[in-house]
Amino acid sequence: MKVKNRLLVKTCIDEINKDVEKVSQLFYRELFHLDIHLKNVFPGNVVFLNRKFINMLGTLKNVKHLENISNSLEKMGERHVGYGAEIKHFPTVKTALLLALKDYLAEKFSPELEAAWIEVFDDVAKIMEQAMAKLESSGTVQQAHDETGYDVGLLDEIGGEEVVFKVHQRFYDVLFDEPWLEKFFFGKSKESLIIKQTQFMVAAFGGQNNYTGDTPAFVHMHMFITEEMSEVRARILRKAILAEGLSESIAERWLKVDKAFWPAIIKKSVDECVMKCQGQLPIVAKKPLGYDINR
Repeated sequence: MKVKNRLLVKTCIDEINKDVEKVSQLFYRELFHLDIHLKNVFPGNVVFLNRKFINMLGTLKNVKHLENISNSLEKMGERHVGYGAEIKHFPTVKTALLLALKDYLAEKFSPELEAAWIEVFDDVAKIMEQAMAKLESSGTVQQAHDETGYDVGLLDEIGGEEVVFKVHQRFYDVLFDEPWLEKFFFGKSKESLIIKQTQFMVAAFGGQNNYTGDTPAFVHMHMFITEEMSEVRARILRKAILAEGLSESIAERWLKVDKAFWPAIIKKSVDECVMKCQGQLPIVAKKPLGYDINR
């Protein structure tokens, strides 16, 4: 039953993605009606809140093989403690989500589909709650970095989506031939990555949200990406931004948004990698002999 219900939820999310911002609006309307104090846990403007909601749907969409992603969900639970979330908030969030889905889907939200959403939400919440409880009991709660870093208004200062696209063209042209990082892009479509990364960052910069892909944590969960690799990537991105004629101050703001997603991606050891399917191996890129970190 669990696999069937997880597939039902995935199909449902694929369906509502075309109108996800409307569903997001319904969700937050219900959420803040149920508990106005949750505005302290979900602060920010519409762009920020939409990204939060899309990340939640992305998490629920990726639970077909929940056991394979439990490590990522535990880390997500730990980060939520830093956002001010508490275990007692989960039932309210679930109720608001179900009400929003019922409002949006109307008669399509059958008892079978509702039961599927409840089961999937509860399965994910259980793992996150256990991690949150463990962290709280240890007394080591720290302010978390948010996966939804944004800079509303930056898109206009950059010059629009076309400029973001051109920066990413320069960026991926280098990454696909980078001696150390190129392994992460083997077999990938450069054109597809440019489009997806542009959609993701345009939304983070305050533009229209057309991104329907997975969250950074899930996209990269099987990749052993270190902080040193991320610094190399940041230098390449900075050069691409400046090469497109943008200012140093714009580059700093762009990179600040980009780095907000690092905690969801960077790992300290290959053991932190989580496989998406049986038989998959972690992607590990060894630094080439004589590699110049400042090249």
